[in-house]
Amino acid sequence: MTAGTIFDRTRTVLRVWFAACCEPATAKGGVSALRLQRTLEVGSYQTTWAMLQRLGSVLVRPGRDRLSGTVQVDETYFGGQERGLRGGRHKAKKVLVGVAFELREPHGLGRRPMGVLHEGSADSIVPRVTENVEEKATVITNGWPSTNGVGRLGYLHEPRSQPTAKARGEDVGTLLPGVHRVASLSKP
Repeated sequence: MTAGTIFDRTRTVLRVWFAACCEPATAKGGVSALRLQRTLEVGSYQTTWAMLQRLGSVLVRPGRDRLSGTVQVDETYFGGQERGLRGGRHKAKKVLVGVAFELREPHGLGRRPMGVLHEGSADSIVPRVTENVEEKATVITNGWPSTNGVGRLGYLHEPRSQPTAKARGEDVGTLLPGVHRVASLSKP
């Protein structure tokens, strides 16, 4: 019955597999193999590591559809806390991550791909947009200069500047609410 699935040829019982499937979906900060081993009370780290590898292989669909309609795009830094450093973050431990959020009507729930960016330049950000967003989509950004080229690639680009919004007395939290929510929920 399990042939051709991720459960094929494993000695781990399905009840444990089903519990392992729920962990990444409900954990805010992701799941490590060690955490999964402790949660499932499995005796072997290698078993839980292999389970996470199999789960990861089926969660990314090759040839998946690109985002369409209205898409919010932003970038944020992910990093670990470092004691004794001003601001609580160490530059060497920060990773720049690109976040996109597909808005759907009426509830705003859509797909939200994320990926590591090598730098905050147009050479790093724009290819991520073209890779993940269909042409003719409306792309809303925070007005970062590196995203200015998006409008020349067949997208309807709507930059929303935080300093301009502040000067008008607008709430800057309403400029990109979806993508900011996704980023904040992804951070531990």
